[in-house]
Amino acid sequence: MLDPKTLQRIAAAAGERPMLIALSGGGDSAALLHLLAEHFGAARLRAGVIDHALRRGSESDAARALAMAAALGVQGAVTTLTWDDGANRSQHAARLKRYRALCAMAHERSARVIVTGHTRDDQAETVLMRAARNPTWRALGGMRAMTRPPVWPEGRGLFLARPLLRTRREPLRAYLRERGASWIDDPANDSPRFERVVARKALAREEAGGLDPMRLAAIAETLAPHLAELDAQAAALIARAARFEADTIVLTLSAWDRLDIVSERALWLLITAASGAEIGPHPTKVRILDKLMRGTRRPFTGVTLGGVALKARGGTIVMSRDKGALRGRADGAKPIPPLPLTPNQETIWDGRVALTMARPGWSVVFEADAARLARGEDRAELAAASPSWLLQERLSHLLECD
Repeated sequence: MLDPKTLQRIAAAAGERPMLIALSGGGDSAALLHLLAEHFGAARLRAGVIDHALRRGSESDAARALAMAAALGVQGAVTTLTWDDGANRSQHAARLKRYRALCAMAHERSARVIVTGHTRDDQAETVLMRAARNPTWRALGGMRAMTRPPVWPEGRGLFLARPLLRTRREPLRAYLRERGASWIDDPANDSPRFERVVARKALAREEAGGLDPMRLAAIAETLAPHLAELDAQAAALIARAARFEADTIVLTLSAWDRLDIVSERALWLLITAASGAEIGPHPTKVRILDKLMRGTRRPFTGVTLGGVALKARGGTIVMSRDKGALRGRADGAKPIPPLPLTPNQETIWDGRVALTMARPGWSVVFEADAARLARGEDRAELAAASPSWLLQERLSHLLECD
């Protein structure tokens, strides 16, 4: 059931460190817990249980999941999510909060790999949902068996592994029944309020009618090597044409020698890396910008997109953070708030720079169109906090994400 190649990659990435299982207690993650305990041994594993706190009884389910891990000798812990009044509690928002919490648990336990119980059924559902939201061939690429967490900067230095991605859901439950093991049925999995539940029911109807929903998973598996090649070519283009200078990226137009899906992908990656954001700009806007930068119709001077200012300068395009996005806008966009710095602890500001300050009481503020250190009325340059700019690291993270 566990994919041998993915297991090898998990072992290589984890080294001697523990591996964190994302354990909900549902059939998929419960089977994953048993299978990994058999393969790696319980001592190598840690169970991360996330209580989303979105329904009554979620805390008792979290306790049950933790007990499942303990019964196999696997150490575990529960993190309960908190929600501000009026916060977006959609399935997507809950997913991102869950991954942030799992990343925090992994870092606390010195784990480098988070292992999830995604199955081939999940792959088919993901392809269907992505195709409905964004009908492009890239959206059909689905999930990778080994990737990076979909959150930044929380996912820095971590891997996300899915060793059950080629196994269907029902054989996992049969495996648990054979072992006399139980699992939790989350009532949210039957709620039509959630996109994945709608997709799951649609695929079940197709299968009942004699059609094979795993054709969607097969599409993702077929496209995977093509997407990997696209990213390899985009990375090669970036290596030829772009250089990273602290908080900016400088693009040499004479070396930007593609005008196709490769250059569009490369440009999207660069803009997203320069912004420090979790979500990049819309691909259609990137495609238009890629053509405009060539200046074939009229000279390109500059534009802002996705939180990044792109300005023409002597045969180059300079990408830097859009200051308007940091100071706030008249349309209601809020300014970036001050960020306190814990002494001698690395802190990430704006998703772009890692800072470490030895002295207490300092914060990062954005004022007079620049990032500065502030303590009361005192001000200091960012250099006093040993800045390490993360734009290249962010690019590498993006290239290894789904």
